[in-house]
Amino acid sequence: MDFASVTLFLILYYLRPQEWPIGLSGVSFVKMTMLAGLASLSLRERGFEFRDLFRTPHDWAVLAFWLWLVLSSPTPWSTFKETANLYIFYIVIVQTLYSIPRLNKFVGWWTFLICTIAGLALLSLYGFDPLESLDLTNGPMKGRLILNLSIFNNPNALGHSVVPAIPLLYYFCIWKRPIVLRAIGVGLMVLVGYCIYRTESKGAFLSGAATIVATLAFGRPKYVQVTIVCVALTFGSTALSLLPRMGELKKSKSDEAIQGRVMAFTHGYKVMTAAGVGYRNWYQSFLEGKYRFKRTKFDKDSLKIPMPIVSKAPHSSYVCIGAELGYIGFFLHFGILYCCLRTLTTATTGTPDEERIRRILFSLIVSYMVSSWMVNFEYRPTFFMFAAATAALHRHLHRLNEQREIARKDSAERLLEPPAPAWRARLIPQPALEDGFAQMGASVAVLSMEPMPAVEDQPRAEPDAKPVSGIGFAWNRIGVVDLVLTLALTYAGIRYWLHLLTSM
Repeated sequence: MDFASVTLFLILYYLRPQEWPIGLSGVSFVKMTMLAGLASLSLRERGFEFRDLFRTPHDWAVLAFWLWLVLSSPTPWSTFKETANLYIFYIVIVQTLYSIPRLNKFVGWWTFLICTIAGLALLSLYGFDPLESLDLTNGPMKGRLILNLSIFNNPNALGHSVVPAIPLLYYFCIWKRPIVLRAIGVGLMVLVGYCIYRTESKGAFLSGAATIVATLAFGRPKYVQVTIVCVALTFGSTALSLLPRMGELKKSKSDEAIQGRVMAFTHGYKVMTAAGVGYRNWYQSFLEGKYRFKRTKFDKDSLKIPMPIVSKAPHSSYVCIGAELGYIGFFLHFGILYCCLRTLTTATTGTPDEERIRRILFSLIVSYMVSSWMVNFEYRPTFFMFAAATAALHRHLHRLNEQREIARKDSAERLLEPPAPAWRARLIPQPALEDGFAQMGASVAVLSMEPMPAVEDQPRAEPDAKPVSGIGFAWNRIGVVDLVLTLALTYAGIRYWLHLLTSM
């Protein structure tokens, strides 16, 4: 039942039946699924204890981010009620995906549902259009593909949402798979690629390119990684320039859409330095005019020049989180990403399925981190989903670490104990009694025990060395080094934010 509730949550998130024109808009599917997920934890055979909530650094990082999101809001109780389902499903997913087979099924459903979304969007171009997407595609979107659901009704949103299917399909269907499954994977990748192409989303093209490079390079030898990156840098920009609308990047100074992003990025930075405005208060702060400004050259004076507002969306997860949650929320958000990256880059896997899950999750995180500079996915369930899946993999690998440590200690204790002496029986003649017993025809000897002579240990053939699954450095607690590295990652994010302001 626990895995069924997680699968149902994935279906509800991507297919969103409450938004289809079939009269289900009044049904609270998410609340029902949330309650079912909680019930499944308490009723399952494995049981559930409160301490199970905090087994990994990811658990603490997600809790800290969620608590700050609630406590920093001007209306904490309303924010708590609105966001509690995200944290609850993080818990349910972590507790449910306790084995590699379950993780494998989870990413399989994830792959299937993203491909379904891409297929529904493309079918709207060829006559099957139950969501009436074609009118929007040919109308307001000027031919750019969309799917008429709340989170996919924008070409950029659809494109960036479908990009993660690239690593999912490659690793789930092609990497070390049978030939038939590989053929299916190639066909689905063509479908996904065509969907992204028809969105004509510049950001989705860039995110897709970064995701492909990460997918091909991760887990390879260093020289292969360097070769892949060099080829991507040499020929990638030329290939990208051939895609629709990519030539607009060369005219960023005059492009209204890009200049709207400049305004949003500048507003976000200004609000972040003022400690943030609280959860879901970006639009209000932007429209109030308190922080309206125009930038000609990025400096302190340029933040004070008023101008009419032409765009109100943050256009970036990082910008929205920084503006709403301030420096602390920005740091905690990067803390979750850091924990995920550390687990995946230092983990050692011993089976193809473990390695498949590790590579899929790394590519998903790269896709999210790149896309988040161009679209606002900040509070989407997908962020909590890949964090939960990574935490579940961490738990599995750390459990193997603990089992090896227990076995090592038991072996060391046995070596420290003095070996018990080996004894053998021996008949010892008794000459003093020979005369008396000789007349009776009996042998004269006494049964005695004596130590056996020591025998040197014979060398044993060593078995072939195999990879040992586990977490690198047996890391399972956030320390000073982790805080410093997260701070460095946060600082790098802020510096890149300022770089975009000066370069767009």
